[in-house]
Amino acid sequence: MRTLALLLLGMLLACSTAQAQKIYKWVDEQGRTQYTQTPPPDESIAVQSTDMERNELSPERRQYCAQIRILALRLANYRRQGLSITSANEAMRQVEVSQDLDVDEFALRELVSFVYAGKRSRRTPSSDIAGRAQDACIGGSFGKAGRSSFADSPDRGGASPAPASRGGRATGTGWITGGLIATNNHVVSGRDRLRVRFADGRESVAFLSDSDADNDVALLRVGGELPPGLPIAAAEAAIGADVFTLGYPHTQIMGSNAKLSTGIVNSTTGMRDDPRLYQISVPVQSGNSGGPLINSQGEVVGLVTAKLSAAQVYRWTGDLPQNVNYAVKVRHLRPLLARTPGSGSNLRAQGGSLEELAERVGPAVVLVIAE
Repeated sequence: MRTLALLLLGMLLACSTAQAQKIYKWVDEQGRTQYTQTPPPDESIAVQSTDMERNELSPERRQYCAQIRILALRLANYRRQGLSITSANEAMRQVEVSQDLDVDEFALRELVSFVYAGKRSRRTPSSDIAGRAQDACIGGSFGKAGRSSFADSPDRGGASPAPASRGGRATGTGWITGGLIATNNHVVSGRDRLRVRFADGRESVAFLSDSDADNDVALLRVGGELPPGLPIAAAEAAIGADVFTLGYPHTQIMGSNAKLSTGIVNSTTGMRDDPRLYQISVPVQSGNSGGPLINSQGEVVGLVTAKLSAAQVYRWTGDLPQNVNYAVKVRHLRPLLARTPGSGSNLRAQGGSLEELAERVGPAVVLVIAE
């Protein structure tokens, strides 16, 4: 059986990527405010743009975006010639293959839509459109890597690609238990500097205490006194059980306070019936990785790990999955806790309303910053 670590190479491991991004704010024809990673399709629309955290662009990403520019230039010429969007899609696939470019099929369709979208005049210079497409690519659009970085069949796992580069700053979520901080291994693996930020804003340097890459769990240790930790459930959650998570998704956009998401356990097995995982309907995003999956008694039953890639499943089936996410069962954390004892106490299991549970467990959930 492949390890969970290898499986997660095909996943968007709810950990935030470190690539530079530009966010565009504009108002559409219906008067709705839009926030997008690509400029509005009509150049006449007034737009505000914000540069998110910028890190050095990898050579691989620069090369990939240069390929995107080549394709966008050709597409813009097709549009000027009056070629339909359907014909352009087929023509670009042939160009991508014949010129041995490395662009994912789903990203290619997104690029075609970008060039053909809106009220862009056919008199707009093709080089301008190609330049805008390249800028959007550098900002994070049109896929995260080339086709070779994506799984080519569901046997590879069927979830979104992992970040193309491990450089720069990444964030995830952790939670206190027994005087230690639990999180996903993929959040902290290969990082030289770790910090945690508590709910009250206090930050502390953290050190990797123990990890299990196969099951994607890790324990961090910090100095000083910690808030009471979260208790670990003695039994696994059943299908249909109500669960929720607190975490820190997209902190650069959504803010630095913890966000709560609720759902149920859809299945007691994960992708391809992997017994190590739960499938959950709790919505998760980049930055939720490592967060606690909590039951109605305030006990942790799992660690939020990944979400199924809509792009990948669409490639394989033509269908878009709805809110399919995964958590590692907390029993895979127990061996680490057994051999890495901490000195802190945990809260006792106790039921209550969702508001009461969130208030009680909130101080034990932390932002993990990995550099």
